Amino acid sequence: MSETTSTRRDQVVQAAIGVFLRYGYARTTMADIAQGAGLSRPTLYLAFPDKDAIFHAVVDAMVADKLSEIRQRLPRYRGFEKKLRYACEAWGAEGFELVQAHPDAKDMFDLGFASVCNGFSAFGDLLTEIISAPLAESNLGIAAVDLAQTIVFAIKGFKEIARDGADMRRMIGVQVAIVAAALGRKG
Repeated sequence: MSETTSTRRDQVVQAAIGVFLRYGYARTTMADIAQGAGLSRPTLYLAFPDKDAIFHAVVDAMVADKLSEIRQRLPRYRGFEKKLRYACEAWGAEGFELVQAHPDAKDMFDLGFASVCNGFSAFGDLLTEIISAPLAESNLGIAAVDLAQTIVFAIKGFKEIARDGADMRRMIGVQVAIVAAALGRKG
């Protein structure tokens, strides 16, 4: 891929983030994305074959950015419980608040899209890293990947019932406190 093509793809992805947040997947058109990126539709098609490819690139970019942010900030937190809570809130509560601000952004968390599933899996991998050592020291007999997956999809479920960002953070806090207590890492 040439540098121009790569730059154009990045330009499209950055513009498409705002378009998908505003209209969601179903209502977004290639014309909307082209306009947002300041490109003609034919030029847009040189960078991406269709809306689906752009959506997947957008989700991949958003996930990569969020995971990078979490990894960069994680060392600021001391102790297992604080690290786990930060990671879960940064992923879950901030994602919830994004959808509250942009209701059509719920597509960014729709597990019907492979890239969204991959994003949840990548977050699960990050949680696995965070919980592996404390879990190994416990006598729970649970695989770290299984506990991480349980946490990830509990957070996904919280998004369905939370009333607001504070409620979402409260539920995440309860979940993290339970995990920390079970691992003897409370506090």
